[in-house]
Amino acid sequence: QTYNVLSSVLRQTQDDNSFVRDIVFPSNGASCSADYADSLEEVSMILGNQCFKRVHPEHLSVFDLTLCTREENPCTLDLSNGDHPVKSPLDNDGNAFFDYQGQDNVFWDDQLSRLTKIGRLGDTIMFKDLPNNMRLAKVANRFNDKTSQGQSYVVVCGSRNEVANDPSLGDFGFEIIEHFQNVDINPAAHRESVFFMIALEARDQLRQLMAWQLSQLFAIVPLVLTGGWDHTENFLNYYDIFVRHGFGNFVNILREVTFNPLMAENLTFQDSKSGSYLFETTGSYTHADENYARELMQLFTIGVFLLNDDGTKMLNENGEPIPTFSNDEVMSFARVFTGFVQSQPRGNFEENDSSWNAIDELIVDPIYHDKFPKHDLTGGYIGDGYPLCVDLPSRMFLRKGATYRLLGDSPRPHAFIDEGTPMNDGPARVFELGENSRLREILCNSVNGSCQFQMTVTLDSNIECDTKECQVDEARVLKVHDVYYEYIRPPCVEQVFFNDSKKVTYKNSFRHSSCANPLLPHAAEACCTEGNGGTLTATRYTEYVFDHERVNFSAANVRCSRDGLSQCDFNFVQGDGVVGLHWTNSACQIAIKVNPEGKVAIVYEAMANIIHPNVHKDNMNYFKVYWNGDFPRNSLDENGGNSCGNGECSPLEDGGCFCYIEVDEEAVFSKMPRTDEVLSKLYIGAYDPLTYNDDMFSKEFGEGVIAYLAGGAYSSSTVFEVEDSFGRVRLMKNSIETVRVKNSEYSFRNAPSFMSLLNEESAERDALNEVNALVDHLLYHQNTAPFIASRLIQRFATSNPDPIYVSSVAKSFRTGKYGSLGSGKYGDLAATVSAILLDPGSQSAVLDADPYHGSIREPLTKALHVLRSMEIKLENGKKVLENHFPFTERIFQMAHSFPSVFSFFLPENIPSGRPGEAELTSPEAMLTDMPKIINMLNGLFSAIKYGVSRCNNGFGRGDNESNCQEGNFTDAVARLSFDSQFSD
Repeated sequence: QTYNVLSSVLRQTQDDNSFVRDIVFPSNGASCSADYADSLEEVSMILGNQCFKRVHPEHLSVFDLTLCTREENPCTLDLSNGDHPVKSPLDNDGNAFFDYQGQDNVFWDDQLSRLTKIGRLGDTIMFKDLPNNMRLAKVANRFNDKTSQGQSYVVVCGSRNEVANDPSLGDFGFEIIEHFQNVDINPAAHRESVFFMIALEARDQLRQLMAWQLSQLFAIVPLVLTGGWDHTENFLNYYDIFVRHGFGNFVNILREVTFNPLMAENLTFQDSKSGSYLFETTGSYTHADENYARELMQLFTIGVFLLNDDGTKMLNENGEPIPTFSNDEVMSFARVFTGFVQSQPRGNFEENDSSWNAIDELIVDPIYHDKFPKHDLTGGYIGDGYPLCVDLPSRMFLRKGATYRLLGDSPRPHAFIDEGTPMNDGPARVFELGENSRLREILCNSVNGSCQFQMTVTLDSNIECDTKECQVDEARVLKVHDVYYEYIRPPCVEQVFFNDSKKVTYKNSFRHSSCANPLLPHAAEACCTEGNGGTLTATRYTEYVFDHERVNFSAANVRCSRDGLSQCDFNFVQGDGVVGLHWTNSACQIAIKVNPEGKVAIVYEAMANIIHPNVHKDNMNYFKVYWNGDFPRNSLDENGGNSCGNGECSPLEDGGCFCYIEVDEEAVFSKMPRTDEVLSKLYIGAYDPLTYNDDMFSKEFGEGVIAYLAGGAYSSSTVFEVEDSFGRVRLMKNSIETVRVKNSEYSFRNAPSFMSLLNEESAERDALNEVNALVDHLLYHQNTAPFIASRLIQRFATSNPDPIYVSSVAKSFRTGKYGSLGSGKYGDLAATVSAILLDPGSQSAVLDADPYHGSIREPLTKALHVLRSMEIKLENGKKVLENHFPFTERIFQMAHSFPSVFSFFLPENIPSGRPGEAELTSPEAMLTDMPKIINMLNGLFSAIKYGVSRCNNGFGRGDNESNCQEGNFTDAVARLSFDSQFSD
C-alpha cells in the first residue's frame, strides 16, 4: 500500500527538478503506527528506470549563507577544528556544498529561518526574481545571467528632467566642470558648484530661494548616507524636488520626499520589514523602524502640539499644550513605511555600483509591507473614507475610471504579484482581447492603421464587454496585439473581519492555507467529481480565461458546475492553469485575541495542515480597534478584569482573551442627513455612482447633500455626496459594520485595510495606495496649514510672526489662493509664498518700528546677496565656480551639507540676552557666534579687495596668498565687477 501511494504521488507531481522531487501525501487515507512511520525515514524505491530515496527536506536546498561568514559567527557554527564549514570548502576547493552533519542542531532550529532560501540545486531561477541584496553584477557574471549576455540593448529612462548627453563631449559620465572627468577636487564639491551658479546667475531667484528654504525643512544629512561626501547627482536629484514644486503643491513634495532613496536612508526606513513578515520568516516579532513616521509628523507636516489657525498652541483645561500624536500613532504609521526598497540599478547615472540606486524612486515590496489596519490621528483608520473592494461594480475594468498601464512585450505585472508559472501542457493562457473588443480599440489607439500605445490609459466612460471579457471577474494583465497592459484597480479597502469565510489553499494542500472573503476574487476554482467531497484531486474549469485569473467563491461554483463538477476540500489540483490559491468548499472560523490594552490579533481556524503564520493562533500582529465600551479582559492580567467577558471568551495562558466573532451591517441614516452628520458618522467610502448601471441609483437632493438611493429607498447601499471643509467632494456609504464577540455585549467597528491578508493578493498597488492615504491624512490635518505657514514665514519674513499674519498665510495654503494668485487647490505653495511676501503682516511700514518684527539673515543667503548684488564675474575664462566657497568650514552653512535632520538651526531657538528675556525666537542666532561672524566679515572684505580667493581668510580655497594686493585678481576665480559711480 505504501509503495502504491508513493508511486501515485510521484507520478502526479509536476516537480521537474533533476535531482530532488518534493511530494506531499494526501491528508486523508490509511493511518500508520509511529514505529512504521519511523521506518520510512530511509525508504528507497524503484519507479520505472529511476531510483528514489527519501532525504532531508533541505537536501540540496540552495541558501545565501553570507550571514554565516561573519566573524561574530551569528549562525553558531562549529569552528572548533579551525576550518570554517562555509568559507573553507569554497575558498580551498571551490566546493559550494555545505555539510551540516556534526553541526549543532541550533543552526537549523534557530538560525535557518534567518537565511534566504533561493531554491534547490537544479531549479531555474530568474535573475530578476532573486532577493534584492543578491541582484548583483558579480552574481550575474558568476552564473552567466542570460539577461546580460549578447549584444542586445534596452532603453533606460533617465532621471526626471535630466538633460540629454552631448556625445561631442566624449564619455557620458556625470560631469559639470567643463568637459573633463578626472578632477582633483572632491566630487561632492560639484553639487556645491551647481548650487552657487544657480544662486548667482539664475533668473528665477524667488523659486530658487523657495527651493533652498524647503530643503531646510526636509533636511538630509550627508554624514549618514552611502556616498554622502563623494556624490553629486543623487543630491541634485533630491534638491530638484523643491525646485520643481516650489510653486506647486505641497502634497507632491511630501510624496516625492517619501519615495526618495536619500530620505529613506537618512531616516532609516529603507528595507524596513513588517513585524508580521519577520514573525512569518523568523518566528520573532520586531516593530517597524519608527524614524520617518515620527519626523514626517514632527518636522514635515503637523508639529508636536495642536495649533489654532493662527499658529498659537491649543491648550487643554489645565492650560497645557495638547500633543498632536503619541508613540502609539508613531508605531502605527511606521508600519505604513515597511517594504520600501531601492529600484533596480541602471547604467546611466553617476554611480557605477550595480547594486545601488539612489536616484530613482523607491518601490514597495508588498511581501515586506505590513498587511494589518493602521489607526490614524483622529480616532479612525488610514483606510477610512475609501470604498470597499467588495462594492466594486461588476467588471470594473470596463467602467469609467478604469486605468491601464503599459508593460511592453512582457506579461509580468508591476502592480501586483503573479506567483509562479503554471505547468501547462500547451502554451500559457493569457487574457488576449478579441478583435471586436472596444477595450482593445481604446488601448491600441490606432492612427493610420498602426497602434500608438500610451503609457497610461484611463477609461472616460463605461464600455460593453466582448466575448471572454464577459467571463472575467477582475482583469490583471491583458494582451493587445503583441503588447501587454496591466489593469490598475481603483484604490479600495477590505474590511478585515467578514462572515461566511472559506478556506483557500495551494495546488498542494500541504502549503499554508488561509481564509478568504467569498465575495472577493481572491482565488481560482478547484473542481472535483461529484459525491461525498469528490476524489480530492481537482482540476480547473476547462474554459478558464487566463492562468492567473481569480474569481469569487460564487463564480468558482458556477464554473465547476458547468464542467459537471463541484468544489471540494482537495489534496491536489492538477492540469493546466494550476498556480496560486484555489477555493475549497471548507468553511473557516474567524476569531480574535484581545490583549490587556484592548488591541486585537486576527486568528483563522480551518481544517488545514498549516494555517498561515500571520493568522495562526500564535501570531503577535495586534492592532488597535475602537471598542463600543468595555472589552473582554483576562482577570489574571489586571485587577478588575471581567473573566474574559464573563466567560464568553477563553483566557490565554500568556495573557489576554480568545474570542469568536461575527459581523453585522446596518444603515446609519433612514432619511436625508446634514453634511456634518455624513462626515462625522460615516466611515466607508463609495465609488462614483456613475460607474454603475444607469438604473442602479435614483437621486434625492438635500441642503449640501446628494443622496443616491438604490431601489428608491434609504438603505445600507445608499451613497451620500457632500463637500468637506477642504473643498473635497466625498462619497460616503450609508453603512456601518460592527464586529461582535459572539454571545456577548462586546463589539467594535470593523477595521479597513488596503492590504489583503493573503500574501498572494498583496500588491504594490495597494501598498502605494496606503502610503498615499497616510500622506493625505497628514496633509489635510488641521495643523498642517498653520504649521507650514509659520515655518515658511520664519524663513522669508520674520522670526516671530503675528498670529493674524500666520492665519492669513494658512488661509492661502488651504484655499490655494492669495488674491488672484494660486491654483485654487489646497496646499498650493505659490499662493502660500505670495501671502508671505505680500500680506500686510510683512509689508506694512508700521512694522519697521516694531522691535518684535524681522529676523537675522542666515549666513549663506547674506553672502550670496552680496556676491550677486555686486555682480560677481568669473575670471580667467572659467565657466563654473569650481568649489571655491568653503562655506561649511567658514560660516557653517552650505547647501547639501546639513549637520542634522533639524537643519542648521531650530525654529524654536531663543537666544540669550534681551531677545531671550523677551521670549523672542531667533533660529538664525544659532549661527551668529563670534568666530562665524568674523569669518563672514573676512570673507566679504576679501572678496571686495582681492576677488574670490584665499587672501586674508577669503572665501576661496588653496594656500596661495603671494598676490594678495588690493585690486590684484591674478589668483581669484571671480571678482566683484560692480563699479557704478555715485556723486553727491
